[in-house]
Amino acid sequence: MKTTQTFRTALMVAALAAAGGVYAAGTTTSDSTMPPANNASSMPSRSDGDKEKLPAASTGAKADASVDNAKQSVTDSALTTKIKTKLLATKDLKSTGIHVKTKDRVVNLTGSVTSQDQRQLALDTVRSVEGVDTVSDNLKVSSR
Repeated sequence: MKTTQTFRTALMVAALAAAGGVYAAGTTTSDSTMPPANNASSMPSRSDGDKEKLPAASTGAKADASVDNAKQSVTDSALTTKIKTKLLATKDLKSTGIHVKTKDRVVNLTGSVTSQDQRQLALDTVRSVEGVDTVSDNLKVSSR
């Protein structure tokens, strides 16, 4: 659940950064001399001086960092999906008890397998996936 939420947030940040932060700042690309539609006529409209007070997320450096984080989240999610798919497709491997988490291309395997051979097969399978830098083995061998 948390991975899905992180993935959605990352996609939203990437989309906002791709739009140049314009929408994230709460402004639109329409005629900037027009007051907002919900502005009462007796209320002062936004002045040009207020444009300096944009949220920090719309600045270049932070937007770039957010894009990098979003890309890494997408990369890790895609890598996790590839690993799970390969584990399920591996003949003679019972992978339903194996849990996969990926962060910065480091794969953490948890859960249990039925034998040492199953453990080694799982580790070899994960290491064979393109994009995996390191595998952290936290698998337990237990007969169910």
